[in-house]
Amino acid sequence: MKKDFIAPILAMSLICLVMTGALALVNNVTYPIIEEAASERANEAMGTLIPTADGFVPIEGLESYQLSPAVGEVYQATNGVGYIFIVTTRGFGGEMQIMVGLSDLGYFFGTTVLSHNETVSFANRVFAIRDELEARGENFLYIDAISGATETFVAYRSALEIAFEAFEQLGGGIR
Repeated sequence: MKKDFIAPILAMSLICLVMTGALALVNNVTYPIIEEAASERANEAMGTLIPTADGFVPIEGLESYQLSPAVGEVYQATNGVGYIFIVTTRGFGGEMQIMVGLSDLGYFFGTTVLSHNETVSFANRVFAIRDELEARGENFLYIDAISGATETFVAYRSALEIAFEAFEQLGGGIR
């Protein structure tokens, strides 16, 4: 009776131990590769926003400024032509992470969405208008609302406002 009860428990425990070890090994092998690919995609997105930049470096010491907690990271173009702000806001479907590109003088370059959980129809409506505006060199700060996608629009517009505010708090043309 005891043997019928203990043997399956030991077998399952051994299987769990082996599988945990295998998953840990796979994670150790793939984690650096995944991180490098994510870094390359981020650099590519930054280069798309500011094509005249020759590379980007993170700005250190952001804690000493009183930036909005929505500002996650700030990067400066190595040749000084602009800055990238990664801002997280909350839309209809949850958090939206948006990359905002500004010139060294604070002019708007463009935006790209890194991640979002918005309803596709709402997001597409906002993204279509964003694309139209950015093609004309404008942004959401020039319009008041988008019918049918209010929360998504407000989140996107908020990300822009936060990025411009952070640019000024960091001293305009950040050093």
